[in-house]
Amino acid sequence: MMQKVFIVITILCVLSCSDKKTILPENIGNTTSEKFDLKKFNDNKIDSIYEYALQDTVIKLYEGKDQYKKELISDNHSFKQTFVYNKTTNLLVNQFSHFYGMPVGIWKSYDEKGVLISWKNYDENFDFSVKELIPMLKKDLQIDLINDTNYQSLLIDRFLYKRLFLFTSYCYVVQLNLMEGSRTIKIDGKTGEILSDIKTFAEE
Repeated sequence: MMQKVFIVITILCVLSCSDKKTILPENIGNTTSEKFDLKKFNDNKIDSIYEYALQDTVIKLYEGKDQYKKELISDNHSFKQTFVYNKTTNLLVNQFSHFYGMPVGIWKSYDEKGVLISWKNYDENFDFSVKELIPMLKKDLQIDLINDTNYQSLLIDRFLYKRLFLFTSYCYVVQLNLMEGSRTIKIDGKTGEILSDIKTFAEE
């Protein structure tokens, strides 16, 4: 009897694990990869690079030793999507996105046949999205992450941390370096609430 119960539990566990592997995020997009447009690239490249604009997006195509690469750069160079292609098959093998160097969106990897094999959602648990963060900072704190060029440097990141060893908090950190000093803002990644806004003035 105990042996039968163990077998049933084992089967249920296997089925459960199998189901989890096939559950994809709702916004995963394509699960099969695209091909690199080799003809268009060869017809237009200069020194292994082809660059052009499509509306507000700059598109760059590169040729490397073992791969081709495509970059989509938008919103005044703040957002960048990168696509890496196998040079033998021209199939997409990796796809990822950044906002000022911070990983965003769903990163994907494909096998040699162009089938999606792994992914990671960097936006998971951050209910307050980057697209919401941008207008909030501009409206509430007069910080324009897209168009302001007065910053000596701009860093943005997000992380999670444990509170009282029980609760997990999700947080954005925006750090601006200006002529007069630096400014560090922390924003709740769930609600968009401003948690802190600290200014440090440079010594004269």
